[in-house]
Amino acid sequence: MGENKHIEELDAFAKKYVQEIKIEKPSVNFTANIMDVLLKKENSAIYKPVPLISKKVWFILVGMVVALFVIPFKKSEKGLFELPEVNLSFLEKVQVPNLLENISFSSTTIYAVFFLAIMLFAQILFLKGHFNRRINM
Repeated sequence: MGENKHIEELDAFAKKYVQEIKIEKPSVNFTANIMDVLLKKENSAIYKPVPLISKKVWFILVGMVVALFVIPFKKSEKGLFELPEVNLSFLEKVQVPNLLENISFSSTTIYAVFFLAIMLFAQILFLKGHFNRRINM
């Protein structure tokens, strides 16, 4: 009972002060002003994608790959380092049986792998579209 009295007192207090508060009306351009503020904030917070591997690192990687192919085959009198000559003629004498000759796959396995590849491709396309839409929002 005492709790209801307290609630009624709070209700009377709230009604009294709500009636005393002057009703404010928004300006004529209220919505336009809000939209301008939101657009300014949105433009400042646009996501700019940054590559995971920078151009500098790509150039270094390409340089290293080129160096791996060019330096060993470069014929010069003075090299950076001398590698001993390796005789690989013994590989011609080694007979390796064809290991994959006797392996056979059932048609169910082939269909399953084909279906898995199609579903993986579809999932990649779906996720790419999803992330593109998310970035463009």
